[in-house]
Amino acid sequence: MPSTVIGAAARQLVQEECLAIANALATRSDIHVGVHSARKAIRRLRAVLALFATDEQPLQRTDRALQRLGRGLSALRDAHVLVETAQSLQADAPSPGWASVITQLSARRDRLLQRARAQDPGFQKKRRAVQRVGLELDAQRWERVRKGDLRRALARSQRRAKKAAARARDSDDLEALHDWRRRVRRLRMQLEVMARLDGGLVKDHADSDGGKHAKGLRRLSDALGREQDLRLLRNQIRAMPGLQDKAQLMALTR
Repeated sequence: MPSTVIGAAARQLVQEECLAIANALATRSDIHVGVHSARKAIRRLRAVLALFATDEQPLQRTDRALQRLGRGLSALRDAHVLVETAQSLQADAPSPGWASVITQLSARRDRLLQRARAQDPGFQKKRRAVQRVGLELDAQRWERVRKGDLRRALARSQRRAKKAAARARDSDDLEALHDWRRRVRRLRMQLEVMARLDGGLVKDHADSDGGKHAKGLRRLSDALGREQDLRLLRNQIRAMPGLQDKAQLMALTR
């Protein structure tokens, strides 16, 4: 596929992701689903921008705007995930203490949601920020995209994922685990994007085709995410005063 065609496809792709973010933030039926969908679209878009950023195609300012947007939603998403994780453990390993844990976590989640709604009703500020990102990206010179730049960016992501894996395996630090998951997830998204743009771009970066490699990375990312959720839940339970069967509940999160 000629570079000009890849550039045109990339322009369309980033606009699709901007629309996905905006639509997710406009969700009214289930705000937690909307927040989750928005954060996923933000991660996908940032992964794409990391592939296409070059000296001739500076995208750092746009990426920072997306990073701020994602961080502004992270507390809401994390609070909801804790509730879902506790509920899943309650179903798998019933214990009287789970009811209190879920009640406290749900109350915390609702407080955070109420505060977010008061500060930004309908996520209007965030949606305007997404609109600005879309305009900035549309003004970029996507026709300057070169296949060699994409291959080098993908190789860089692979090296970072391997380094993050080594750090996480040698440490019990939650942040190291989280960084490994982020690196794996970004690499998987980039492989999916490049396979979509031009399957030939990923052949030298996987044992098989990019799609199969991405599936393996997705499984790893999901496993790391589950481990991270359990650790966060364990920390929340540890901090809850007067909780019945605290030691037993913490053990169930391992």
